[in-house]
Amino acid sequence: MRTLWLTLAVLPYLALAGFDAWMHERSRQVPRVEKWLHASLALSLIVFMAAAFRSQASVAFAALSVFVPVAAADEFGFHGQLARRERRVHFASYAALGVFVLVWLWQGNRL
Repeated sequence: MRTLWLTLAVLPYLALAGFDAWMHERSRQVPRVEKWLHASLALSLIVFMAAAFRSQASVAFAALSVFVPVAAADEFGFHGQLARRERRVHFASYAALGVFVLVWLWQGNRL
């Protein structure tokens, strides 16, 4: 049942993140530094998700502690001038990720 809850909780985030990636490729040229930030975000998120689904809380928390400041650097460093639509997608995707983290914590993982 735990895997089902986590899967249902992660689907909105994955859909929004995929849409955001498509918008990035379609709407603007992404600078090299931002591409490196995105690669770091993807790697830390993959590690977090894998650890979350495997009940490896310490690894998940470590990956999340990398993800959060890199995501903040990406948002504040490169996304301030984005179109309102894309900023809304970013907000919605981070909110969906937050819901996933809350469901993961609800499933027995603690800070």
